[in-house]
Amino acid sequence: MATKLEQRIRHEERRKGILVPLLEDLFTRQVEIESEEDIEFISNLLRMQMIRQQDRVDWPVFSPSQMAECLRYVYLLKNHKRLEIPRLASVRIEPNYYFFNGNWLHLKWQFALYKLHKRIGDSNIFHLIACEVPIVSKHKDHGGTVDGLVLIQNEPVIVDFKGLNVRTFGEITRGYIPAQYVIQLADYGMLYNSLKTVSSGNKITRALLVTENKGGPDPKHPIALHETEISIQTHLPEVRSRLEELRKHASEETLPAPECTSTGTYQFQGCPFRGFCKEEVKRIERKRKRAEREDSKGLEIASPRGSRTRRTRGNSKR
Repeated sequence: MATKLEQRIRHEERRKGILVPLLEDLFTRQVEIESEEDIEFISNLLRMQMIRQQDRVDWPVFSPSQMAECLRYVYLLKNHKRLEIPRLASVRIEPNYYFFNGNWLHLKWQFALYKLHKRIGDSNIFHLIACEVPIVSKHKDHGGTVDGLVLIQNEPVIVDFKGLNVRTFGEITRGYIPAQYVIQLADYGMLYNSLKTVSSGNKITRALLVTENKGGPDPKHPIALHETEISIQTHLPEVRSRLEELRKHASEETLPAPECTSTGTYQFQGCPFRGFCKEEVKRIERKRKRAEREDSKGLEIASPRGSRTRRTRGNSKR
């Protein structure tokens, strides 16, 4: 059986990625709060988190983190107050836990990026530009906050952290990336590249989705992290298409159609605008069920053939 040292050497020989290996090397020593400067960095992050939450309430926009979801939901998040459409509170407490846990998960890994920057220094290997970076479109109707903006080998890269359960983490390591993550990071890249301060040579071409396994480390992931590279250009058409549709509805003052097909789905039950959409979704559900019944008419039902039990038993006696 291989020793811990041998396992680590083998892992380092096989490991892939550009950021997670650097973070793994960082954790060969303890990562601690060691100075007033460290405390100030964390305090600033907490302050920026508070400002971000307040901005979401006071100045709602089409957010990259929701861009892949039901477009009516995305539209109403921004416009429900103006339209006087009530937003229902969730009857479940789990979402509040997930948001609470997510805030601290981001803080933890943003601090790790900061410590990595301090340990490596201003080299061309890694440089932390900023954390909690607000990016807003020139129309002021679309924007979000980037977890981390870094330089890796002098190339600007967006970094986004997600905490995932064991099953979803495993799926991502096998190459299945949920659409909402891909759209979100491509959207961040599009927003960043649209800034006037970005020259053609500094445009972002890729983003890193860094996922943490909430089940903890395993031999292939000693700090429970896996990174996935997202190509900005590949997914831009879908991002632009969804954003254009939202803006079209805004200019025409119309609502996008609901994407829920049943009031029993998890998506509908967790939507804060389920009360507004309920009757419409019920009509969609009834129409769908009628169509399914019509499709089933005329189908020939196969009659069961005679049992082969006797023959089977007879053969077994031979």
